[in-house]
Amino acid sequence: MSKKEKEKIERLIIKLPKTMADYFRAEFPHGKRSDFVADCLMKRKREQEVKKLEEELRQVGKARQNT
Repeated sequence: MSKKEKEKIERLIIKLPKTMADYFRAEFPHGKRSDFVADCLMKRKREQEVKKLEEELRQVGKARQNT
């Protein structure tokens, strides 16, 4: 079993405008919507972690140049 399967599932309510909710339901069948949202959140989390590391590296580089 993967970590994803072992982790407890929690229900979440997302409020969207009706037109967006209709599109979301039409585009992603029942059971696939949660996977899509989870994938998007994980992608954003990884991107934010990379940005943070890049900024830390920039700061270290600046500190090295100033010494």
